[in-house]
Amino acid sequence: MDEIPLRLPSLLLLGLALAPGCAGKRLITGQVVDRNGQPMDRVIVSLDPGGVELITDSAGAFTIDYLRDEEGERIKLDKKTDYTLEVFRTGYHVERRDFYYKRGELLLEPVTMKEDTIQLRPSEDVIDPERFPDRTHSAGSNYEGE
Repeated sequence: MDEIPLRLPSLLLLGLALAPGCAGKRLITGQVVDRNGQPMDRVIVSLDPGGVELITDSAGAFTIDYLRDEEGERIKLDKKTDYTLEVFRTGYHVERRDFYYKRGELLLEPVTMKEDTIQLRPSEDVIDPERFPDRTHSAGSNYEGE
C-alpha cells in the first residue's frame, strides 16, 4: 500500500513526458512586422529547401512544422540543416533569412518588411500642346463617361 503513492507521481511525470507536443516537436516560428513594428497579416512565407509556402495570421505570426517531399507529401523538418526563409508581400521588398535549424523549436527574430519605393524622374519627352491642336478626340472616355 505504501508503494502506490511513490509510483503515482512517477507515472504522472512519464505520462506528461510522452504526451503529444511536450517533447521532440520540430518547428520553426516567427513573426513578420512592418518598419513600425506592427504585425503584418497575409504575408507569404516560404522555406527552402522544403517546398513549404504559407501565409501569416492576423498577428503576423507563422509556424512551420513540416516540409514537402517531391510528391508533395508532408515530412518532418530535417535536423541540422541550413534553410532560407523568404518573405513576400506586394508593395514590399522581398526579405530573405538564412539560418541553421538544429532540432526542437526554433524562434526566429522578427522579419521587418520595407516598402517598395518609386523613384520619379522628369520626363525627357517634349510635350508641346501646339502639336495637338484638336483636343476633342481621345483614345479613351472623357470625364462625362462618353
